[in-house]
Amino acid sequence: MTALVADIGGTKIAAAFVSDNEKTLKQRVQAGSISLDANALFERILALFFQIMEAEKLKPEEISFIGLGIPGKVDSVNGLAVYQNNLPWRNFPLREKLKIFFPYAEIVMDNDVYMAAYGEWTEWKMAKETFAYVTISTGISSCLLSEGKFLRGAGIAGEIGLTLLENGDELISLENLASGTAIGVKANKIFNPGFTVAEVMDLYHREDLQASEMIHRAARCIARGLHQLFTIVDPHLVVVGGGVIINQPEFLDLIKQELKNIVQNPLQEGIEKRVHLSKLKADAGLFGCLYRTSVKRMGNSPL
Repeated sequence: MTALVADIGGTKIAAAFVSDNEKTLKQRVQAGSISLDANALFERILALFFQIMEAEKLKPEEISFIGLGIPGKVDSVNGLAVYQNNLPWRNFPLREKLKIFFPYAEIVMDNDVYMAAYGEWTEWKMAKETFAYVTISTGISSCLLSEGKFLRGAGIAGEIGLTLLENGDELISLENLASGTAIGVKANKIFNPGFTVAEVMDLYHREDLQASEMIHRAARCIARGLHQLFTIVDPHLVVVGGGVIINQPEFLDLIKQELKNIVQNPLQEGIEKRVHLSKLKADAGLFGCLYRTSVKRMGNSPL
C-alpha cells in the first residue's frame, strides 16, 4: 500500500505519506486553510500531496490509496464534501477532482472526527466494546463505535456539542459554552483581545479568580455532556482529544473530577475512570485515515 492521508480542518491541513510496509506517517506537512475559496482549498491540499510525492520521488499513478478526514457533513459513498461550517465546500466533488490527478488511487473519505475516532479505537483495541471519542477543540464533537461499527444514527449520533445547557434564562449549546472558541471569546472580553486558551490556563495555574471561574465552568459543562453520553450509551471507554485537551491535559483532570461530582446514581459510580486522554493526540485523524485505507484494502468496512 502506498497511501497519502490528510486531516483537513478549519484552520489547518495536515498531510502525510505511508509506505508499503510501514504503518508510520512519513513526510508530514501542514498548511493553513483559512480564507480560501472552494477550489483554492482543493489546490492547497493537492499542493501538499505533490510536495510529499516530490520528497519521496513518487508519481501520482503510484499512489494506491488516499484517506481524507473532513469536518462537517460528508457523503462518503459519492465522494462529496457536503457542508463544512468552517470551510467553503458545499457539495464539493472532492473524490472526482482527486481522481483526475490520482487515477489509480482508491479514495476513502469521512468526517474528521470519525477518522480520529477510528484511529483511537484501533489503538485502544476495543474490538468488542462500545467506544466513544470526544474532541474538544475549536468546537466540541464526538463519535461512537460499537464492536467496530460506527453508530451514525440518522446522521449526528453522539454529537454532545449540540447538548443544550441552562445559562441563566437561556439554553445554550455545550459547544458555545465550553469549546476552545467559546473560552477564547469570553477571555477576550474579560482580559485582552487575542487571548488564548493556553493563556487562560496559565492564569488559572497562577490562581487568577476570573480564569479559575472560566475554566471550572467549562469543565462542569463538558462533564454534563459526558454524563449524558454515559447515561444514554454507557460506553466502556471514552477517549478525549482535540487541541484544547492535547495542549492542556490537566484540563481533562478537572473535567473528570467534575464528572465524578455530578454522579448521583450508584450505578454510575466510577464512570470518570473510563475517561482517558488520547493516545494519538494531534495525529489521531491522520492515523484514522491510514487505518481506514488499510481496512478498505482488506475488504472490510467500519461503516
